Amino acid sequence: MQEKSGLAYQKDSVANISRRYRHLFRLPARNRLVLYASLPSLLVVTLSKLVLYRLDSSLSIILYILTAELVFLFSIEIDSLILKRRNKVATFRRLASIALISNSIWLVLAIVGLVVYHFTISDARFLSLVILGAFFAASFRALILGSLFFDRAWHAIPLSFLQPVLLFALIAYGSTLLLPSYFFLSKNLVSALIGGIISIISIEVYLRAINKPTMLRSFKAFDLLQAFLNAWAVGDAVNFEKFLDATSKECRIKSEILEIRSLSSRNGDDSKNNTDHRTALLIVPGVHPGPFYPIGSSNLPGDIYNNLSSKGVIPLTVHSISDHDLNLPSKKQVERFIASLGKAEEVESGNRMSLPQKRVRNKATIHGLAFGSSVLITISQSPYGMEDFPTEVREKIESCALSAGFKNVFVIDTHNSEGLKPNEEECGDAVEAACEVINALKNAPQHEFDVSFSHSSELNGWSAPDIGPAGVGLILFETRVDGLKDGKRFCLLVFDANNSVVSFREKVIELFEKENDSKILELCTSDTHVTAAKTLDAKGYLALGDAVSPEKIASALGELYKIAKSRLGQGNFSSLVVRSRVKTIGSEVLTNFSGLLDAASSVAKNGARILALVAIVLTATVALL
Repeated sequence: MQEKSGLAYQKDSVANISRRYRHLFRLPARNRLVLYASLPSLLVVTLSKLVLYRLDSSLSIILYILTAELVFLFSIEIDSLILKRRNKVATFRRLASIALISNSIWLVLAIVGLVVYHFTISDARFLSLVILGAFFAASFRALILGSLFFDRAWHAIPLSFLQPVLLFALIAYGSTLLLPSYFFLSKNLVSALIGGIISIISIEVYLRAINKPTMLRSFKAFDLLQAFLNAWAVGDAVNFEKFLDATSKECRIKSEILEIRSLSSRNGDDSKNNTDHRTALLIVPGVHPGPFYPIGSSNLPGDIYNNLSSKGVIPLTVHSISDHDLNLPSKKQVERFIASLGKAEEVESGNRMSLPQKRVRNKATIHGLAFGSSVLITISQSPYGMEDFPTEVREKIESCALSAGFKNVFVIDTHNSEGLKPNEEECGDAVEAACEVINALKNAPQHEFDVSFSHSSELNGWSAPDIGPAGVGLILFETRVDGLKDGKRFCLLVFDANNSVVSFREKVIELFEKENDSKILELCTSDTHVTAAKTLDAKGYLALGDAVSPEKIASALGELYKIAKSRLGQGNFSSLVVRSRVKTIGSEVLTNFSGLLDAASSVAKNGARILALVAIVLTATVALL
């Protein structure tokens, strides 16, 4: 069997974490969940009353059911009020889910008690199993609450008993069996009490045994688990980022920025006082969005946009050829990276660019532009498969460009189609086609050009669920030959999105070019992780086109094109390099954390089997005494 590469393990780790994350959202709607969760508690109370008190009045039964429902809902509200102060994960729906399972366990014991009662006609035997069931319900609550909401598991014990005690009070009210003078003379009831105490002690011993320091810098398992749930379930990333920041390693990162400026005139007046400088930054970051929202650089394009757009520029962040080991672990590191963008080193500047060059080799479509001695290359596999090329592809293309005499190289992984990742042969096709484009651009004539920009923020609140906060940016180029416009216009589109559905790129281009007098050079996405893992489908993210139609996108692009067209002005560029020193997560941390989740799941399953066996033994003992 072929051994997996480190990158393959890394990809599997991210997918595994996302898969576990999606389980947090698989809960019924609130009304249905309340109904489901209420049934076990109502059945336990009603069944117990019918057996112990021989209720024959429909009014009495209805009264007990209504009272039990009120007590049940009240207990969940108390849970919520207490736990929400500690952890925002403690929503009403999740607490109702815990109650559903714990009270279902209690109901099973009550049904066993009913069977025993049928053969023995012993109130004490039935009540003993109801008492044991209450302890089992409290034990399950202690297991969940202790591991998810408290620093020390045993601190959850008082709250774990709250709901079972309140419901049991309805059962116990008026019963002489629970008077001390009788209770401690009944071996059935005493055995139930002892069995219940054993179940609670077993849970606490089990929790203490598994809450050991982990491979991630000796952080305890429950601390990591609670931080993880807070980050993914409610967006509170502070504690989990502390773990990642402490385990990440500092390294040097290289990014490229193509700064494009347009000198547009107002009302045709070219006087100095009426000119308006506009600037766009095409940013090819050396770091990667991710690993999952809202951790670290998961919203990297949006964070860059929010920071730099306030400074009078339009920042458009594309997807570089980089891996998840180049994720930034925390907002602190994101801020460090964005701050470094302001310290870019200029490679060159000028006012000339080439006409686009294009090569297609099998599945790979390569476009290229030259700006002086800088070259911009875009790679797309659409509609045949996903890009996500390995870093070796970028290194080979950069080497080819440098050998051809270019000083700065912008390699954009357009990330604009879902499908299988490229295999070795397809990577080779992309490199060969890119080198052909580079060689064509090496001797291609360069011309003065006009340029302008527009952004979806100018479309009166236009947005879509599958587009992140950095929105949609359009760069419009128009080349000049011998100083005269030759009418050849083309657009570069940048979407803050995580990939796009198959053939969405082709459909959008077709619709746009049918209605507008410009070509689309390429459609790029940023690979934002803002839209990732917020959906229950198998892939775990919203791709561009999952929520928005090609027609809606093409219409919005048409509006952006009109805006940009009205602003066309003489263009110039600066080719920049940024060298940042930041911490990156690295594949080891993701692999370790994914392994930790797997281990926790395995331990939980094995522990559940052991505890279930203990419960069966205790139940049989109490039932047969």
